[in-house]
Amino acid sequence: MTRTKKSNNFSVFGTRPENTIFLPDVPYSVRLNCKDGGLFVGGNEAQHRKSNPDEKIDISIVKVSKFFGTLGKTENVLWIQLFFVAAPGVDSQILPKNTVCCSYIKKQSIAHLFNKVQEVMEHGDPGMGIFTLGFNREAGENGVYYTIDFDWRERETEQEKQQLELIATFMSAYSGQLIDLEGTRDMTCVDGWTAQQLQGITTQRQELPESSTRSLLGTLNH
Repeated sequence: MTRTKKSNNFSVFGTRPENTIFLPDVPYSVRLNCKDGGLFVGGNEAQHRKSNPDEKIDISIVKVSKFFGTLGKTENVLWIQLFFVAAPGVDSQILPKNTVCCSYIKKQSIAHLFNKVQEVMEHGDPGMGIFTLGFNREAGENGVYYTIDFDWRERETEQEKQQLELIATFMSAYSGQLIDLEGTRDMTCVDGWTAQQLQGITTQRQELPESSTRSLLGTLNH
């Protein structure tokens, strides 16, 4: 009797579709490591490193939001949340192809991004092009650290132009689903806040103990 081999036709985690932008159920969290320089995924140890400080990574930014609060060991500061997709040509060992990623930047890195945005706005729309992430080596009172640098260019290759079409299709359907609940659990979104409102929350957070600041965030987020 001949047995016919059956193929497995089920998937535990679903499949990633081809030729479209993919949004995971849990955002693909990428740490832009300002202590060691480079992209890290899953932790801060050497095995989590995806790129080195001297490498530059091309990305397409699809959403930018402002948050105030605590992430990791950094408390009570302004953060910029970046949702982005690796540009065509980026090694998939560094960032997965056409997959929405999420990162956070602070302090000098925020200034680097928005200074570049203002430069590009003189002649075009920054969101239509390619941003290039780089790491600047800095020296401070506590030793060497890195800030995130941002360069920008027009889309050049056919693949880059096709990806923009994929992004436009994706954003029209899923822009409201670009949320990172875990990353922002100790933050509040401050998009659209005035400078006076930001100053107010900064003062409140600095005056309250940590247990009270968590309660304050819970109130502001509801």
